[in-house]
Amino acid sequence: MLKKLMKYELKATGRYFLPLYLAILILSLFMGLRGFGGSFLPILDVLLPAVLGITFVGLMVMTFILIVTRFDKNLLGDEGYLMFTLPAKASTLISAKLLTAMLWLFATFLVFLLSITFITIRELNLPELFEVFRFIDVDPLLVVLFLLVMIVSVVQSILHIYASLSIAQSRSITKNRILGGIIIFILISMVFNVLETAVTFSGGFLLQNTTWFQILIEENYMQDFPAMMEAFKSMFTVLLVYTGAKAVLFYFLTKYHLEKKLNLD
Repeated sequence: MLKKLMKYELKATGRYFLPLYLAILILSLFMGLRGFGGSFLPILDVLLPAVLGITFVGLMVMTFILIVTRFDKNLLGDEGYLMFTLPAKASTLISAKLLTAMLWLFATFLVFLLSITFITIRELNLPELFEVFRFIDVDPLLVVLFLLVMIVSVVQSILHIYASLSIAQSRSITKNRILGGIIIFILISMVFNVLETAVTFSGGFLLQNTTWFQILIEENYMQDFPAMMEAFKSMFTVLLVYTGAKAVLFYFLTKYHLEKKLNLD
């Protein structure tokens, strides 16, 4: 059922994303092949980057809007009557929305990388680029932790939106579910910001006598680089666990309100 739901979601949202992806890649390739400072229509040196930038901003805005509206209309609106008659658990419905959103975000990131590659295609020197990467001495574990933190942070942010919308519809805070969701989102964010600030200050007092903390304050990072790398790994690990815990909390808040507090009236 998860595959069927995701297939339905991809079809419903693909008609918005795919044309923009194609437009961005074609425009980027044209810019790369043309180069800058050309004699042919010099105004294009300004116009094309502006159009590309506006298109990317539009893509980001559309991605956010679709994440919100697809969850709101499909599960909390009139379509919810149909969706909750399907032989699928609330967890499956949430997972389908979440995984589809993640796929589109990943696709958008790939399109961004391809766009940069196309734009710099005339200047790109792959042998030199690979040579630079060879000399970068970074602990693979640190890279893995960083990527995991980025991925889990995105998951947590999406689930934060879902939880806010779910709570808003069950509590009938406002007549407009999305407005209510925004209010709940802000309130939840404020609570976590207060907690995080308190923990950060407390942690600063507890860690102020450690070697790596002193190095960080003195901005003398290269003095004990290995110790700093170990500190960063510890920080990323703590951040990963914390962000993952928030994601789990938002997931179960969403699941609880869809199963126990759903109000489609």
